[in-house]
Amino acid sequence: MPTVNKESNFILNLNKQLVRKDPVLDLSYERMGDAGITFICQSKNLSHVRELDLSWNKISDLGLQKLADCNSLTSLTHLILNSNEIADGGAQSLSASENLPKLKYLELAYNRITQFGALSLVKSFRLRNLHLLDLEMNRVGENKSNSFPDGTAVPELKILNLRKNQIGDDVLINWVQSGGFERLDHLNLGWNKISDEGAKVLANSPTLKPLRTLILDSNHIGDSGSLRLAQSKNLTNLKNLNMADNNFKSNGESALLDLRTRNLVEKLTADKSLNLNVLYLRNKDIKALSLYQKLQEVISLSLRNNLFNHQGLGDLATSPFVINIESLNLMDNSIGDKGVFLLSESKSMTKLQVLNLENTGVSSTGILALSQSPYLKNLQKLNVNGNSIDKKGFLLIAKSENFKNLKVLKISGVSMGDEGFQSIINSNSLKQLEELEVAGNSISRKGLMKLAKSTLLPQLKKLDLRRNSLLDADQLFLSQSSEFGNLKSIRF
Repeated sequence: MPTVNKESNFILNLNKQLVRKDPVLDLSYERMGDAGITFICQSKNLSHVRELDLSWNKISDLGLQKLADCNSLTSLTHLILNSNEIADGGAQSLSASENLPKLKYLELAYNRITQFGALSLVKSFRLRNLHLLDLEMNRVGENKSNSFPDGTAVPELKILNLRKNQIGDDVLINWVQSGGFERLDHLNLGWNKISDEGAKVLANSPTLKPLRTLILDSNHIGDSGSLRLAQSKNLTNLKNLNMADNNFKSNGESALLDLRTRNLVEKLTADKSLNLNVLYLRNKDIKALSLYQKLQEVISLSLRNNLFNHQGLGDLATSPFVINIESLNLMDNSIGDKGVFLLSESKSMTKLQVLNLENTGVSSTGILALSQSPYLKNLQKLNVNGNSIDKKGFLLIAKSENFKNLKVLKISGVSMGDEGFQSIINSNSLKQLEELEVAGNSISRKGLMKLAKSTLLPQLKKLDLRRNSLLDADQLFLSQSSEFGNLKSIRF
């Protein structure tokens, strides 16, 4: 601590937090150095602390030795030491500490730890509850070493981050052979120096069988390494593989797409539902998915909020393996009318009963395609919320025989107004409709009066009228009118 003023501020901040006995003690950016750590460990009781943040404090191995010897840290579960000056000596002090029996999360990003120090932590015989170890931006792989700590990997260690080190193929071999990756669930090796040989080492390692997430972006892996990873018999539990910014070309990409597809379909639940929401799936991913035979086991497929358009949907719609899909969620994908047209021409989706097209860029042209489809005649639930549907589209929904089995119709946020609303409620085809959602559509008292006299109202059980042009008096009208007495749920 260079000046009295800084030392005073540091002690003031420390005492303020200790008096409150907060379980989280944040001392980051104090620039306390080893002297500060020594002062804390010798004069303060930290038995109540569960999380301790000492980032950006110029702590070296000497200070970490004092911390490791501090006998009031036995309740600590999370230790943050990012951006200090810690090298292998400090890592070894931590790994041998008898005072951290409950430590689960250890962050040491941006320090000076090399391979031996990293493996000392991974194989610690004291930190047996360690679950996460973050060693991003250290010096693992900087110097070659033939010396490895004894022992096996911490049994509870599941997440290991070695991103942005200097790990090449030879270092990777050392880690695999010494058991450094055993039992891991998540391994981040991005931004290192791994080539095809290193990828093959990973693919051939039986110790990686439990792995579910493997991050290898920004390395030097080409087609042969990609192929070995894709064909590995040891990576069968892998669910997420990040290979962005490597050197593979079309063959490697194709193999990795096949691997990703296999892993995606493994998400299939016992009730035959497959949830692939928000996975950044592009057209090529959907195409690979459409070619996978196991897709024929899927009954409910949700693809909400991905990155594919009508081309990807076209590949899916023509797949021979989608014949059993009864529910399809395409919400928040830019498929547009072209996508709906391709879906309407699908001979493989004749069992489709539930279709979610919310916010997909569909217009009345897309509704026309659905209404004339020779294959989509069994729809029971249709969601077209947030699309650009006009009067023509409302009339098509109201009159088409393809929609006669609808029990649920969601058509909110399309600015239909009273006129469009009237088209729906005067339908002679929607005789099975039980639930109608028309929120945010500028419907007024005039529309309510038309609904009260419609033949559709007696069969409705649920009605959603939120965010329309309705007043408190209109709500009173709804509650007092006998025509609305059959509704079990009404949202106003």
